[in-house]
Amino acid sequence: MSTTELHTCPALHNAMWPGLVGKGPDSEPPIGLETMLDLTAAAEVDGIRFDGVDLFLSLPHTDIDSSDDDLARLAENVAAKGLRVGSLVAPVWPPTAAGPPWAMTRNAAVS
Repeated sequence: MSTTELHTCPALHNAMWPGLVGKGPDSEPPIGLETMLDLTAAAEVDGIRFDGVDLFLSLPHTDIDSSDDDLARLAENVAAKGLRVGSLVAPVWPPTAAGPPWAMTRNAAVS
């Protein structure tokens, strides 16, 4: 007998990156992670709700260099809202993250 949890449909997750990408001083302000989580937990259409979230490892939401304790607190916060973490999205393009070393210098040649 299996203890695997069965789903009658695919898990539905809301991505957190739209709260940050394209936001900033020359645009609209970022949407805080807590607000994104609250909106996700409250969203419902025809009785269907989000099962979880896909987190974006970028400040001001989540520091890519978070400690184990930081991530444990984040997981507890997500779970307290009745959601699960589905994936962690690591940004690779500046200015949200380092990306490849050659991308960080303006005049670097790509080999």
